[in-house]
Amino acid sequence: MATISDIVAPTNQYLYASGADEITVAEGCVIAVDGAGIFETAASKLTAANLDVGSAFAVGNDYYVYICDSRLDAEDEKYVISLNSTYPNGWNASNSRKIGGFHYGRCRKVDDNLQPVNSSGVIFGTGWESAVSNGILPRSVWTLGHRPKCNPEGMVYLGGGTWIDIYLSSDDGAYGLKSEYNCAPMTGTEGMNWYTFAERLMKSGKRMPDYSEFCAYAFGSPQGLDDANTNAWSATSNTGRGTTGSVVNAVSAVGCVDAVGRVWEWLNDLITRAEHATNTNHASEAWGWDTTSPLKTGATQYDVGNIYQYYANSLAALLAGGYWNIGANAGARAVSCHDYPWDVNTAIGVRGACDSM
Repeated sequence: MATISDIVAPTNQYLYASGADEITVAEGCVIAVDGAGIFETAASKLTAANLDVGSAFAVGNDYYVYICDSRLDAEDEKYVISLNSTYPNGWNASNSRKIGGFHYGRCRKVDDNLQPVNSSGVIFGTGWESAVSNGILPRSVWTLGHRPKCNPEGMVYLGGGTWIDIYLSSDDGAYGLKSEYNCAPMTGTEGMNWYTFAERLMKSGKRMPDYSEFCAYAFGSPQGLDDANTNAWSATSNTGRGTTGSVVNAVSAVGCVDAVGRVWEWLNDLITRAEHATNTNHASEAWGWDTTSPLKTGATQYDVGNIYQYYANSLAALLAGGYWNIGANAGARAVSCHDYPWDVNTAIGVRGACDSM
């Protein structure tokens, strides 16, 4: 054991949500804490009592789980949960080791097969849409062996080696994007289009999901309504995007928020539009280069080539989910095949995806 410098665990998922406000550490993990010592874990349940600051978890926060050792023979190692991403309050980098984390947010009530159920446990039974409560998102729990390649904050595990942002992407202030609660999602309001979103996602270590992934992470999100925002931000009277997470019921079976309504989400799928059109940039129906590049738009400040196509604006990127006033047309399989990727549209945003380590 004296030669161990990392974590040796019987499973990569050695942390898991064992209750709405409870994390369990699996037994049999051997963990090294810098120069402080090497420990073998017993099955341990962690709650808000393990917080370094405060006495309760709060919706929208990412928490980090640490194992700490005071180096005093009379004291056992201890687990600490913290909002700090470096080390907990009262500890430092040499006597603490971050071993994982989780997101505390809105959880849809589901059965063991991820089927949404109502308060009585009936699959899609009466009132299932509002069977949502605050808690640790089970699929947001990550460890050093089970996590995305990018930073794990604000993400859930979709399955098949794919992680998805819980929230629509907002500006991280460093030319990238973040998944954060109670933020205005970035859209064409900030000059964004498919290309610039792709560039920003790359800087955050993420990519756009495709339509099949959208259908998977949006599953269990209630359809929008024309006359109310009860289940999604989609009422026909809405005039803007609002902020992420403002609708309690707008959460999917895996924990993704606002997959229905709020803003359309750009997807990675590109298609050729069905209608035949001409315009001044592409005056005839024939293969050729558009006379003015549609690619140099928004934040792009340099020449990036052109499009060789048969009709004007033939190239399109799929959009998913719906937007703020589309009403009952918004849903977990809603898709639009209309918008070309250089379109700067205030109703279109994005959500990040990432592969597992």
